[in-house]
Amino acid sequence: MQLKVQIKTLASHHIEEFIQCPYKFYQRQLRDRKQQLADWRDFVGVTVHKVVKEYYLKAPYERSSYLILKLIENYWSKLSPDLFQSQIHYYEVLASVSDYLLAFLMSEWQDDTPLFIYEKYGVYVPELETNISLLIDAAYWSGSSYEVTKFLLDDQLEVKEMMTAFIVVFTKHAFNRVPKAIHFYSLLTGRRETVHIEPEDYSQSIRKLKMMKDILEEPKFFQKTASIEECRNCPLRFECSTGSDIQAEKLTMLI
Repeated sequence: MQLKVQIKTLASHHIEEFIQCPYKFYQRQLRDRKQQLADWRDFVGVTVHKVVKEYYLKAPYERSSYLILKLIENYWSKLSPDLFQSQIHYYEVLASVSDYLLAFLMSEWQDDTPLFIYEKYGVYVPELETNISLLIDAAYWSGSSYEVTKFLLDDQLEVKEMMTAFIVVFTKHAFNRVPKAIHFYSLLTGRRETVHIEPEDYSQSIRKLKMMKDILEEPKFFQKTASIEECRNCPLRFECSTGSDIQAEKLTMLI
């Protein structure tokens, strides 16, 4: 019997995980091994969320580089070095995230309070025949429109392209208006990229999401990544060489 995948809710982080490694995505999301297969990216991402959210909960006059560094120190101290590839890797990630997060936050509008700050919303998209869910890192008013900020760890073109499509489709259905721009900040490379959005971008964006949904529903794509760096510290690196663990059954992806 062929494996069948049914997507009830498609979340933005599903796309990020699939692009990083399809086999790991399969094990985490469809075999329900999220806790067992949590890695350093998950914990660093949560740490960044907490730092950014607490930073923006402060009054504008309280926001400073000192506050950011204190928040990073407070939350990062809860991360075990054992989560990382090595002690060196632990401190390399800490240094990069600290430097770039400080630079990004201090370059944002210091006197503005975001419309949204790490808030999660869901909406039904008829063209996809499914619900989609988005965690909005931050969104700001900009004139008569608004702009969205997305923090990423890695700087992968495929992730940014699919995140752009996802945000365009989501905001069109949730708010009946796409953002003026999407700002991507990579916390491991320091790269900043701004994608300017037009209402007519929706057609191409919905086509990309349809394609991604079709791929996620097709078991033949649940194979290991070709990235040596991604495999180096993966708990699945000894079991995913053949993909033989993909079983013939019907699976439902929920969030």
